[in-house]
Amino acid sequence: MKTLSRHLADHFPDVYSTRVEPQSDGYLVVRVGFRSSGAVATRMMSGRQVQNGLLVETMLEDMRNELARLQ
Repeated sequence: MKTLSRHLADHFPDVYSTRVEPQSDGYLVVRVGFRSSGAVATRMMSGRQVQNGLLVETMLEDMRNELARLQ
């Protein structure tokens, strides 16, 4: 299983800014945004969810679609 940061790097080109922020409660806040417009999509995931590759792929596609609608 790839790390979530690696998934972000593999699926979003340089026009996006990506960040994974670990929280004290064990969750991860995932932020993906367009550098040019400042539009940001945010999701929160548990460590267990990150182990599910299909769920991660679905979440990233959902974020990509959300950002496309904001453009």
